[in-house]
Amino acid sequence: MDEELTWKVEHEAGREPREKAPPKAYFYWKKKNGQLVRSAEFTQPELEAEIERLSGVGEDTTQFVLALKMLALSRGAG
Repeated sequence: MDEELTWKVEHEAGREPREKAPPKAYFYWKKKNGQLVRSAEFTQPELEAEIERLSGVGEDTTQFVLALKMLALSRGAG
C-alpha cells in the first residue's frame, strides 16, 4: 500500500467546555510524498462501529483499536 495512516485523539476545541465535548479520533491517510489522501473523525461509538465494519471485510483494524483505547482513556480522564 502506498498510503500511510496516522491518527490522534483530541477533544473538540472551542465548541463546549472540555468536560462536555466528547473526544474524537482523527485519522489521516497520506501518500509517501506527504499529500493528504483522505481524513476521517470518529467519536467512540462511531469508531466501534467502524472497527466492526472493517473487521467484517477483513481489513487490519490494529490502528483503529489503538485509537479506540486512547478514546476510552481520554473519556475516563475527563
